Formats: sequence, C-alpha cells, structure tokens
Amino acid sequence: MRWMTATGLALALAACANRVNLPAPNTAQARFEPQQGTVQVVVSGLAPASAAELLGPDGSRYPAAAVTLLSGPHIVYNPPPAVGFSIGGIGFSGCCSGFGSGIGVGVPVGGPMPAEVSDQYVSSAVIPVPADYGHHWSSYRVQVQIGSRALLLPAPPPAVG
Repeated sequence: MRWMTATGLALALAACANRVNLPAPNTAQARFEPQQGTVQVVVSGLAPASAAELLGPDGSRYPAAAVTLLSGPHIVYNPPPAVGFSIGGIGFSGCCSGFGSGIGVGVPVGGPMPAEVSDQYVSSAVIPVPADYGHHWSSYRVQVQIGSRALLLPAPPPAVG
C-alpha cells in the first residue's frame, strides 16, 4: 500500500513539474538573456505574433530570425469519473501461508469535463542585440507584429553583473 501511495505521489509531482507556465492572456513580455546576448519576447494574444524586431535609436532594425508558436487555442479535458465494482477474497491454509484472488470492473460515468479552456496564441521570438545595447538599451524599443497591429514594448535592461 505504501508503494502505491508513493508512486501516485511521484507521478502527480512529475505532472506538475512538466506543466509550462504560460503568460497571462493578452500580454507581452521582453527580457534580456545575457548568456545568449539576446532579447526574448513572449506574447499571448487572440492572434499569433508573426514578426518581432528590436528598433534602434537611429532607426536601425534588428529582426528575430523566426517567431515560434508555443501554444494555440485549446481545451484540456479531465477524464470522466468512474464507478468500480470488485470482488476479492483471502484465505489461509496450513500454518502462516495465504492466498488471495480478486476481480474488478470500472465503468465511466458521464463524459469528460473541461479542465482548461484557452483562446490564446502564445508566441516567442529571440532577437540578437547589437554591440552597443548594454550602454544604450533605454533608447531601444521592441516591436511585435500581432495580426494587423504592431505592439511597441520598452527594451529590457541588460543584466547587471
């Protein structure tokens, strides 16, 4: 019994650990990644992002190589509840020996229930930064194309260190 409880707990924790934390609906975030020397943009909206670029103070443009779709509109279902029926027995024969048998049947009741409903597209882009970004980052802007509209974000500050 302890083994089954420990296994169930481990599987539940693994499922929680693999869950991706998506941004809030209709938001955009830009952050500086110092190891790669890039700005990463994550956008959640009713339409997918199609392009992203860093706009310099002199009008120069530094485009992302690609925009990746991380998640689209979806519905996640929980399995339906089930009712089970089982028969079992245990008996003893001789000294200190035992045997047992059992049979079980599970029947689903009802249909699956929605656990999560999302109408959002979540997109990500990585933009390489120019050499002077560390000194002039506050003069830069991030522009993301979402459907037919352009969204402007302030450039994220470089990492201190």
